[in-house]
Formats: sequence, structure tokens, C-alpha cells
Amino acid sequence: MIRDSSVHLEGDVYSFSITVQVDAPLERVYRLITDFANLSAINPSIEDSQVLESHGNRERVRSVVRVCILMFCKRVVQVQDLTLVDSHTVVAVMVPGEGDFRSGSARWQLTTVGSGTELLFTETFDPDFWVPPVIGTWLIERQLVKEVAETATYIEGIHDVQQ
Repeated sequence: MIRDSSVHLEGDVYSFSITVQVDAPLERVYRLITDFANLSAINPSIEDSQVLESHGNRERVRSVVRVCILMFCKRVVQVQDLTLVDSHTVVAVMVPGEGDFRSGSARWQLTTVGSGTELLFTETFDPDFWVPPVIGTWLIERQLVKEVAETATYIEGIHDVQQ
């Protein structure tokens, strides 16, 4: 369940924040969102994800996401250096020149709430592709909320199957 979301634009850089309640234990949510080679299992928009490098708690991951907003569809490539900070925090930094973003960073923060998990996801990104200027923030928020909600639903479905 989406609790809160927002998108802001400053210059060419978007900032996105969303809080979602996931009906699954924190350990399972963390395990699934950090299975970087199999991200398509928790989000059908992710067509491919692969670990390019792995060094201790750091991994470089390349993913291809099919994004459709209204009638505009695009395959977006992102390469991120991900750090597993602890058992409930993941931080990512986009690698400039390796995908469709000039720059960006993201943070997943998980907190146990009852028998479920609250996921706070924050991200800033500077896309290296055209975004409609007048309605861009609304479209991006709508798409990102949809993606996070789908991911939560898939994680909850995996949780239900494994009980």
C-alpha cells in the first residue's frame, strides 16, 4: 500500500520519494530487492538485470527497464554502483555514461512495522533522454508509483506462496 509519494523537478534533475507498506517480513523484502541478477522476478517492467562486478558489499548492476508513459514507450538502461549498507539499507549511485542517465542516486530504507515492512525509496536522477516538460513530473510520479506498487505486490505474492 502506497502511503506517500512526491516528485520535484529542479533544473533537469528529478527527485522522487515514496513510502510503501509491504505485507512481508523485512528480511524477505531485503533479500528480494538485493537479488540484483533476478530483479525481473519482482518487477515485470525490468526486462533484464545483471551483476557486472561484485566486491564485498558493493555491486555494479546493469538493468534494462521498459517504461511506458501514455503512448510513449522506451527501454531505459541504467548502470548503478550499489552498496549494501546494512541489513535494511541499500544505496545506489548511477554510473554516468553507462546508461540513459547523466547522474543519479537512490536509497532503499526498510523498517519493520508489525509483521510487515515499510519501504522508503528516495531517488534523484538526471535523465539523458527527453521528458515532456509541462507534465513530466506528473507522468514520472505516476510511472514510478506504479512500478513501486507492482514491486510490492510481487514481493507480497512471493511471501504468500512461501508461507
